[in-house]
Amino acid sequence: MLQEIPLIWKPIRNHSFAGMLGQQQLAYVLQHDGQKNWKWMVSGCNGSNRFDFQSAETLDEAMAAVQASVDQWFRQAGLLDDMQPLSAGT
Repeated sequence: MLQEIPLIWKPIRNHSFAGMLGQQQLAYVLQHDGQKNWKWMVSGCNGSNRFDFQSAETLDEAMAAVQASVDQWFRQAGLLDDMQPLSAGT
């Protein structure tokens, strides 16, 4: 059983990315012009009707937050192994 959903990051416009699972777009990460932080939102799988953006300091942090949110939803749905993925260096 998988321990993580394999998202692919597709550039959609300047400073914007879509988190893709196959052809299904699950999330957005973007940086507004003139702002240093990144905004992210999971939109295609978490069962929420909330479509507000969360903030992160860096692109890597935003993408990691998306990955964690998507993995958590799939884990709660019983589609992922309950084990947490190992972090780098452990």
